[in-house]
Amino acid sequence: MLFDINPKEYKKDLYNREYELNEIFDALKLNERLIVIYGIRRVGKSSILRVALKETKLPHAIVDVKGLYFEHGSIAREMLYRSIVEFFLKNMSFFEKIGFKVKDFLSRIKGIHITEIGVEVEPTLATRMSFTEFLSKIDDWCGKHKKRFVLAFDEAQYLRFGGGVKYDGIIAWSVDNLPNITIIVTGSEVGLLRDFLKVDNPKAPLFGRYRREILVKRFSREQSIDFLKKGFSELKTSIKNSELEDTVNTFDGIVGWLTYYGYYRAVRKLSHRKAINNLFEEGSKLVLSELEKIITPSRKRYTVILKAVAQGISTWSDIKAYTVIKTGPISDKRFSNLLKNLVKYGYLTKENNKYKIPDPVVKHACLTLKQQ
Repeated sequence: MLFDINPKEYKKDLYNREYELNEIFDALKLNERLIVIYGIRRVGKSSILRVALKETKLPHAIVDVKGLYFEHGSIAREMLYRSIVEFFLKNMSFFEKIGFKVKDFLSRIKGIHITEIGVEVEPTLATRMSFTEFLSKIDDWCGKHKKRFVLAFDEAQYLRFGGGVKYDGIIAWSVDNLPNITIIVTGSEVGLLRDFLKVDNPKAPLFGRYRREILVKRFSREQSIDFLKKGFSELKTSIKNSELEDTVNTFDGIVGWLTYYGYYRAVRKLSHRKAINNLFEEGSKLVLSELEKIITPSRKRYTVILKAVAQGISTWSDIKAYTVIKTGPISDKRFSNLLKNLVKYGYLTKENNKYKIPDPVVKHACLTLKQQ
């Protein structure tokens, strides 16, 4: 259903993303080797990715890079091996239907064992086999069986925490040398994803490599209202037009929050005001759990900057003045770096030399931040 709060898996549950899906389909049909999907948080990138790959019926694996980083604090090769293999096993029936024989492929890789209780990756595998060798084995298998394989890194900017492994170089090497593999990277923290890929840096591995770039935008006002109407119709729930208008005004085309609102109203049967309040309360908890990991290195100043912008203070000079009052003197260079970091992470946007928080739930959450 449209109001399913989990990432979508089927096209029928995905609203108005034909353009983005067709861009992915076209790139894969043309055997393009690198696809980059950008967009702010909760705008539907993961759902688009999952639906597209299921629709194409191509063998693939999706790695939740952000999840790995938050769990382990780095992205070691062994974690990627395990994540890819576990994806294979979790989706075994799908792979069998499309002719990708998972066990046959995995049996060719020494150090990976399939047991009755799951997958075992020997700790020594990462030292015996480079990630390029691992990808080469996938490419060789696909070449022999006339298959194309798609390896997707969801929230790929966290690959920059690879320790000694330069994943941008591995992606560039794959683009150059593996004709049967397409790499897809997605990123909510658009500035950081661009920093990781460095596609405009002549000294970086991916410079000059062709890539298909797809920007996933928030819904327009008309699309937001239509999405809500269709979602409620699907669940046979009547909603006042004034409540639809208020919801769209509040959540500004961010499909993730609109979906939560629909779920609260149509599935949990909450009133309009209760659904809005619950969304801000629960959404803020989610936002703050993510934000805490970002602002920890300079929590006091990041907190003040975010609270300033959340209160409507928008210019560089005014935000700095507020920060100095609350936290003491700070150099222009240091202050500018903090602002740039928040823009790169996607918590702030800068337009016409003014800063704002693009997500209404993030804005609400920032107002509740406590300075330490």
